[in-house]
Order: sequence, then structure tokens, then C-alpha cells
Amino acid sequence: FCLASGDSGIIRTLDQPVYLCKVIGNKLHCLDREGNTKTLSVDKTEFQFKVALIDRNYDEVLRIIKRSKLCGQSIIGYLQKKGFPEVALQFVKDEKTRFNLAVE
Repeated sequence: FCLASGDSGIIRTLDQPVYLCKVIGNKLHCLDREGNTKTLSVDKTEFQFKVALIDRNYDEVLRIIKRSKLCGQSIIGYLQKKGFPEVALQFVKDEKTRFNLAVE
């Protein structure tokens, strides 16, 4: 994916190239090299989270945090880098790290 903010990432890796036909919800409908139709599931959580951050839609950000498996140092680092330490606090349980984020 590529967002207007310049952020980019991988939605899903594939063994073989496919040709996109349409996307409905979290289903990607495509053709393989032989012309066979395929339907693949994709996880839109990461880019939806980033779009919600860009739009400063904090209700959506918190909803995604609560319902998804987004966690870990990479998402915390991303939030710090992009200037959202208050959102990063939602992911952190370690008191020292929470304090450092709160000071930012």
C-alpha cells in the first residue's frame, strides 16, 4: 500500500503474481497467470490504522487498537516517529516506557 502521507507497506506476500480485478471488503478478486480466478483474503488493519492516524480520527484508532493484533515495538516506534506518543501509550504496559512516552 502507499498512502498520501508517504507511508507504504506490504498488505500480503504471494508466491506468484496475480492481476487485480476488484476488491470487496477484505477479499481480493484476481486472476493468476493462467487466467484462473482466485479470491484472496487480506488484512487491512495496518493501513486503516495509519489512515485513521493521518485523519486524526482517534475514535477509529482506539477501536482498531482494541480489536486488532497491532502491537509490539514496531508500532510503538512508528507512533513515536510520526508524533503520536499519546496513542503509543495505549500499547505500553511497562511503567518506565509509559513515563518516557508521557514526557514526549
